[in-house]
Amino acid sequence: MPTAPARSGLSPSAPDRPHATGSHATNRSRHTTQARAGWRLRPRARRLVLLAHVVVSVGWIGVELCLLTLALTGLAGTDPALVESAYRAAGLLAGAFYLPVSVLALVTGVVLGLGTKWGLVRFSWVAIKLVLNTALVVGGNLLVVPMFGTAARLAAQGRVVGFANQPSLVSAMCVGLTLLTAATALSVLKPWGRTWFSRTRHSSHSQ
Repeated sequence: MPTAPARSGLSPSAPDRPHATGSHATNRSRHTTQARAGWRLRPRARRLVLLAHVVVSVGWIGVELCLLTLALTGLAGTDPALVESAYRAAGLLAGAFYLPVSVLALVTGVVLGLGTKWGLVRFSWVAIKLVLNTALVVGGNLLVVPMFGTAARLAAQGRVVGFANQPSLVSAMCVGLTLLTAATALSVLKPWGRTWFSRTRHSSHSQ
């Protein structure tokens, strides 16, 4: 009569252990990938920050358009009262709105870059947009807004006609709108690929 095979010390679930080991390895790989990716915004937070970024960016373009219109009115206007009113309105608009909308657009853009897969220097279009927006924030608030303030003070004193920086204000607004349009196009089209820095870092991690 054949004897029953001796029982081994292996439990019935022994064949499943390789699968469990593979699952743990997968989890470890996932955690490593997340650690390399860094901090990420949750979907709801990302949508809220994106909404804020779009709203303040559109507001920034609106402020630039209004300032360009007022600067053109001051430059081409022949009625001294109209010219003075235009510069006084431009000084008030620039002083009240340019700083908050420009800074908020830059800050929300940085948060979106850090909190999503795009990063700040990972892709060329993001890095270029960051440079454009930073230049606009610094140049606009340190150079252009004070010029509008000077024009508004001269307008209040009735001495704005013949203001030396009248053409400069129009030129500055044209440049600002051009750069903002370029930044908007980059956000929509997302051209080019990864930056050299990002490609080098990615290849070193994959080795």
